[in-house]
Amino acid sequence: MNPQSHSRRNWKMAIFVLALTIGSCQSLRMGEDLVSDLTIDDDTDSFSILTANVGNVDPRCLPFVFKLCRNDVEVRIAASIQSLSPDVVALQETLPPSNCTSLMALDTGNVCSNSSDIPQIRRLLGDAYTIVCESRNSYECIAVHQDAGGIRGCGQGELCLTDRIDEQPEGCRPNVAIMGATLEIQGRTFDIINAHPESRSPECRNASIIQMFTDVGDGAGLVREEHALIVGDLNMDPWRDDELSVQTWNTFVGASETHPYYYHSGMAEHAPPYFTLKYPTFSRTYDHVVSNFLEGTTLVLGESPGTYRLDGGSGMDHRAVYGVLKFEPES
Repeated sequence: MNPQSHSRRNWKMAIFVLALTIGSCQSLRMGEDLVSDLTIDDDTDSFSILTANVGNVDPRCLPFVFKLCRNDVEVRIAASIQSLSPDVVALQETLPPSNCTSLMALDTGNVCSNSSDIPQIRRLLGDAYTIVCESRNSYECIAVHQDAGGIRGCGQGELCLTDRIDEQPEGCRPNVAIMGATLEIQGRTFDIINAHPESRSPECRNASIIQMFTDVGDGAGLVREEHALIVGDLNMDPWRDDELSVQTWNTFVGASETHPYYYHSGMAEHAPPYFTLKYPTFSRTYDHVVSNFLEGTTLVLGESPGTYRLDGGSGMDHRAVYGVLKFEPES
């Protein structure tokens, strides 16, 4: 383990920007301009985690309307992530180079017009991270800062693909994925699930979500280690919705005294939970952080008091979730 992984916790942690203001002319802010002072103990038994759906519904992103397609938004998010420098990152809705079309490349504001051969996920995170993306679409990715640890099966600093993803039932859309990886952080080994299941069909979403909690017994499931951390945009709000996938989720996730998995986000931080998806007429808490072995709570950047939005104030439909989680003492 790189000794810098311990000293990194002495920083003033940067947490990011500005609630969305409809019709505002307020200037956008990015990177170190957004630093707030948060006191984080120098604790080698903890790590920082960031999960963010970086996409949007900008019509200029057609035909990939929910992906991160705008250059200016990408630049702001990249500056914020690299300033925050989390130990572990889970991103959803990135736009891989394979999705770029010649028509999209004609728009100088589109990321597909970028002549760089560096994939967007690497542009967002920089060279300090080991990254693995799901092989179905490469929209969803998990990354670990090299100072904090690594990803099993992916060389330090590399960008890898994995087929450790949910199985899509017949008739369900293949443009989303739940992916898994095994991490080695601060000398501890655990699984992380980056979850981004179906948004439209509760039945398809449920079929994917249940796979996170199913022990297939042959070492080939999404979760393979005793300890697991589940993060991402689950496309369902356990506190405001009541449909099949919510019912399944609530069977496995709840209070630590009564459920296998418990919250670090949502009600663990604030009651009622802050919204992580905000439209003018529709808001929900879709982005979650839960585990079966960690301690601590997370913040919703731009909604929790004293925090700032990851996108500099505009560009993402979702709010990122960030926090420092601590390993429970080993028995």
